Amino acid sequence: MIKAVTVNSEMFGAADYAVEIFEDSSYRMTDYSMDLDSVTLELIDPKENPQMLAKNTLVGKTLIDGNVLFFTPVFNNVNRAILENGYMDLYSGESFFRRLSLQKGEIYSINYFDQKRFRDYAVFNAPRDTIFDKIYNLKQKDLIFIDSVLTSVLTKTVGNNAFYKQLKVYSNSDSTIVDVNMFLKNDKSLKDIYKFYPIISFDAPTYEGAYGKLEINLSRRTSSNVFFDNL
Repeated sequence: MIKAVTVNSEMFGAADYAVEIFEDSSYRMTDYSMDLDSVTLELIDPKENPQMLAKNTLVGKTLIDGNVLFFTPVFNNVNRAILENGYMDLYSGESFFRRLSLQKGEIYSINYFDQKRFRDYAVFNAPRDTIFDKIYNLKQKDLIFIDSVLTSVLTKTVGNNAFYKQLKVYSNSDSTIVDVNMFLKNDKSLKDIYKFYPIISFDAPTYEGAYGKLEINLSRRTSSNVFFDNL
């Protein structure tokens, strides 16, 4: 059996999900996000409303291919999940939808790098499009190189401030590009959520708080477009 749940999704207004995969390859996916009563304008908790909970729960079958799970039927456009680096990533088509924390699992989950060594990092694969049409999973050697670049850049610019790092990976047959976003650790609101969803999303490339960013071309071993705001 596999069980995965979301963590602190309220900040993004995203759905709170629980996914369970059973021994017969069936699945149960539940959306626990609050709903607004159109009459009283009060929030309704599905856990306290059996009818809503039943409406927001779907049971179906799962096709398992290595560490990839395909859902039939799809639930809220979520058609597959990938188990990697201790998480379950949900996808709607090619678009990343939500990262869940694996609570238990007996299906192969790939660990591409040492989570303890790179505990301040979160890695997200960008949706494939006509330009970046490949998926590249960052390995241990890649994180070692990226960490060395960041250490050098930070030392020369903003000093020894401690950051959470979110990496968004774009890849094609010619190159692999990593967009790095850095957020100050003294922002306590980010501590428990930065590993689960891009704070600066793929679709909205801005952020109102203090942050830094740069671009790393893994294929050429170069970095560029260094930027810091409100630091």
